[in-house]
Amino acid sequence: MKKGIVILSRSVILAVGIAGLIWFLIPVKWNVWNIGNELGTVVCVMLVAGALFYNRILCAVRKSKAFRICWTIVLVLLCTGVAWGIAMTGCMLSVCASVPPENTTAVVLGSMVHGSAPSADLQVRIDRAEVYLKENPSAMCIASGGQGEDENVSEASAIKTALVSAGIEPERILTEDASRSTQENLQNSLQLARKSGLAESFAVVTDDYHEFRACSIARSLGITAYAVPAGTPWYIFSACWAREVLALAKYFVIPG
Repeated sequence: MKKGIVILSRSVILAVGIAGLIWFLIPVKWNVWNIGNELGTVVCVMLVAGALFYNRILCAVRKSKAFRICWTIVLVLLCTGVAWGIAMTGCMLSVCASVPPENTTAVVLGSMVHGSAPSADLQVRIDRAEVYLKENPSAMCIASGGQGEDENVSEASAIKTALVSAGIEPERILTEDASRSTQENLQNSLQLARKSGLAESFAVVTDDYHEFRACSIARSLGITAYAVPAGTPWYIFSACWAREVLALAKYFVIPG
């Protein structure tokens, strides 16, 4: 009976490890390789190795006190990481239920630009902003995002160009092109809103996984923030989600 349970447990862990490995490596096809899927890949490799070499690991645990301590630390860290990921996923989902009042200023947070073209992550934000602005014809928009070293245009410029091409009037779109982080996106957008006479109330347009941290930062700056979430493309979701779990860990230790 005990042997059967061990075999079943190893099989489940092996299956989870292989499935997770595939899930975290899929974004690589779309040139998305960040700390999120790097860490996810490492964890999944460890699960696969643990399932395949279970007997050797068990033997080493019994023979060596030092190895037993190290193995215990690894298991504790793994279980803590899983628990943290589940808790942070709950936080990510919780904020997406807020609905902004009509014609609240939309603030579109930037993401990577490939040359002059929006990345898949940024495109879904642009598409969601387009829908929101067409549903709220009196709402203004702030496109926020600076220019990276490997980008031909600023993220703000790419957002505005795409929205104008989609039929949004250019005079409705203000650009903030100096920010390099979510904190700066919102700080700079707040300053621009004040200069332009706009209310300090934002409909924050970003990916669903990013809304919790973005709205939390906005509220810490005194902004009344509402989530307008965009659905992250499935093929890059694993990398984005895992990176955000890590970003939230940093945010709760050092807000910003």
